[in-house]
Amino acid sequence: MNHVKNQVVIQARMGSSRLPGKTMLDLGGRPVIYHVVSRCRAALAVDRVVVAIPDLPIDDRLEQWCKDNDVYCVRGSAEDVLSRYVKALDAFPCTTLVRITADCPLVDPGMLDSLLSLHEALGNDYTSNVSPPNFPKGLDIEVVDADVLRRVGSIAEQKSHREHVTLYVREKTGEFKMSGMSYGLNMPAVRLTLDNNDDYLALQKIFALLASERPLCSMYEVLRLLQQHPEILAINSAGVPFELPAGFLKS
Repeated sequence: MNHVKNQVVIQARMGSSRLPGKTMLDLGGRPVIYHVVSRCRAALAVDRVVVAIPDLPIDDRLEQWCKDNDVYCVRGSAEDVLSRYVKALDAFPCTTLVRITADCPLVDPGMLDSLLSLHEALGNDYTSNVSPPNFPKGLDIEVVDADVLRRVGSIAEQKSHREHVTLYVREKTGEFKMSGMSYGLNMPAVRLTLDNNDDYLALQKIFALLASERPLCSMYEVLRLLQQHPEILAINSAGVPFELPAGFLKS
């Protein structure tokens, strides 16, 4: 496959213990993976999107969906996720890799573009909106230099570093040039992710009220919806403070 500049690799699986088959659950008439892929593809700076799937029989259905919908995919180790990402780089080479997980059906294309721009402007090895962890869960984006990830793949030995793709880089702060983006938010406990059934119920509400009509709705639109409908937060983020910076949602 040809070499591209910026590539998203979506980490996806069907074998979640808390919410089995969550990647193919219906949201607004489409499977979850459809929304993740389409929103990543909508980012202007993204040249290619690849789905990285475990090589387990339970994930055959996910691979078939990719084939049926002309989505690039690669399969690799279920446990050694770092090696799966390196395998994705071997099959689909790129200069800069963006790591997205398939439990983020509201990932923001505009934020993805912002992080890629910041990464390039600063000449970083790693750029993210997860450190500091100020964004709602489910908007996580990590950008890493492809050569850096390959090098980490060749030297990382701890099980945790193989399972959590960027953990080695994040722990070795003195070895890599990195930056974080926060947008002035402080709501890491607000859940826009898909990890359990309550998350699914909350996301169904968000799609019914907003995302089905505006499939590429921004983070700002989602946060405005949550501000207007606190009952959604009560489903899976009960008791979590929800306070936006002054002037954050300008009309």
